Amino acid sequence: MAVRDRKVPLAWIILAASAGNALEWYDFSVFSYFAPQIAAAFFPTASAGRGLLLTFGTYGVSFLARPLGAAVLGSYADSRGRRAALTVSILLMTAGTAMMAVMPGYGAIGSCAPAGILAARLIQGFSAGGEFGGATAFMIEHAGRRAGLVGSFQFTSQAVSAILGSGTAWALSWLLSASALTAWGFRLPFLFGLLIGPVGYVVRRHIGETPAFGAVQPARFPLRQLLAGHGARVVLGGCVVAAGTAGTYLNIYLPTYASQHLHMALSSSFAVTFAASLAPMVVTPLAAHWSDRAGRLPMMTWIAGVLCIGAYPAFRLVAAHPTPAMLTAVTVGISVARAGYTAPAAALLAEMFPVQVRAAGMSLSYTLGVVTFGGFAQLLLEWLITTTGNQSIPGIYMAATSLITVAALLIIRRTVQLRL
Repeated sequence: MAVRDRKVPLAWIILAASAGNALEWYDFSVFSYFAPQIAAAFFPTASAGRGLLLTFGTYGVSFLARPLGAAVLGSYADSRGRRAALTVSILLMTAGTAMMAVMPGYGAIGSCAPAGILAARLIQGFSAGGEFGGATAFMIEHAGRRAGLVGSFQFTSQAVSAILGSGTAWALSWLLSASALTAWGFRLPFLFGLLIGPVGYVVRRHIGETPAFGAVQPARFPLRQLLAGHGARVVLGGCVVAAGTAGTYLNIYLPTYASQHLHMALSSSFAVTFAASLAPMVVTPLAAHWSDRAGRLPMMTWIAGVLCIGAYPAFRLVAAHPTPAMLTAVTVGISVARAGYTAPAAALLAEMFPVQVRAAGMSLSYTLGVVTFGGFAQLLLEWLITTTGNQSIPGIYMAATSLITVAALLIIRRTVQLRL
């Protein structure tokens, strides 16, 4: 189908770019929320704890496909166009989600079941690796002076996905018995997620290329050009993502943390995650709009500093008073700060790279941050809490990643000439 040259409303551009990100985060969040049920279905062992670790390990291994996806799809977006790469990525995401929905359990096909789940996660990881850079560049290059606000819809879509995922999990935990949830109920959220893919594909097929990409000569070898000229910025960009990534995956891990270590009811743990997912819906666009007016670096540096100082004492409170009310207060507070920090982050990453290598640069930066600080975060947190018995471990992790982010932002402020 030919792409029309007529001007497309910005709202449609945002929808087209955000759909894949929404499907990615919805799928990853419900996988984590239903980790105990997935472990029972696909990783049965003598120990429930070991099955859970295998499930989180599979979740983490899938992130190892992200760098390859970032390199391949990011380069494709810089050489062939943003829209072409977005079309490929959403097809791959939909395929991975479909595999999760229909894969037979271990009791039916034996070891092929966990192998199939791993394959589905690897497909999702490959697709997600290239999705962020291409989709965000696509939005921001259409946005003009509203780069911060428009780019923030990548993170708003994450919030929407978290609300859908946690809301679905919460509802199913109320409506279904524990045995039904383990037997088949955990598949329902993945079936629901399949509705996002076709919508995103159709919208993306009808929107043209960005003006900025059309105005330059595409790089012949964008990945080589990126690494040769901007390799240090890729590393700095990955560190910029650290604090937001840690907060995001901490929120995804909360149901397991609350039910397994704080001994809360499963429905209560999902309710906490649902409440924490609401805050970014309001905070993200407001913070992003402010960053377009007042600048991104100062605001991001101060918020990351607050997370660095406050995260550990906050989880000390949770460990001392392990109630749903206390956990909700702490996680909502962290979610507000995280949303304020991540809102302008997409625009900042875009400003760090020239158009010819922007999609690959953003994809690799984002992937580096997510793989390093998020992919195995749940496995690491679960292992550390189980090994040490210290229920404040999530706060230590949040503080450490925020410190790395503060250092990166200070270096960028002194050494990187931002552009857009």
